[in-house]
Amino acid sequence: MMTDAALKSALIERLDAIPSVDASDVDVRVEDGMVTLSGRVDTHQTRFQVERAAKKVAGIRGLKIRIQSGLGRS
Repeated sequence: MMTDAALKSALIERLDAIPSVDASDVDVRVEDGMVTLSGRVDTHQTRFQVERAAKKVAGIRGLKIRIQSGLGRS
């Protein structure tokens, strides 16, 4: 089983690989293998890409997506 730090690192690496994602817009928290992603992205498609990328990281025990998408960004 991967450590929480290793899971977080793997997730951030995957997010950095998505051209439409500014990793500073997504907060990655990992506790006992449970991942919570929160923040705001520009489009629903980008939110979907973030979710899909996170699901591909092996070792995650659970995933909560709390990312808002679309207009209204300040």
